[in-house]
Amino acid sequence: MYLIITTTPKHDDAKKLAGMAIEKNIAACVQIQAECISTYRWQGQVETATEYPVHFKTNESNKNALISLLKQNHPYDVPEIICIKLDDVESDYAVWLNKQLRGNK
Repeated sequence: MYLIITTTPKHDDAKKLAGMAIEKNIAACVQIQAECISTYRWQGQVETATEYPVHFKTNESNKNALISLLKQNHPYDVPEIICIKLDDVESDYAVWLNKQLRGNK
């Protein structure tokens, strides 16, 4: 299983990406976090922006499709896409997640 994290500049952007991932069965669950303030360097300047962290839960066989979806549909030129492999997931949740990604209810 994987937790894939990105951030978006607008809440609507986060909802759009979440909906696309769920509709395509490449994420079993997506959580849009509360807005946060990010500080970073972009094109030589220190920037500060309000962003929405978005957490996608997926499995190995859907990870690359989810990354591709994020790259193709993200509003940022260089989106944050962080993939964390989850080695210790409660077994009932893991079964549920994989079942969702097969399109089963």
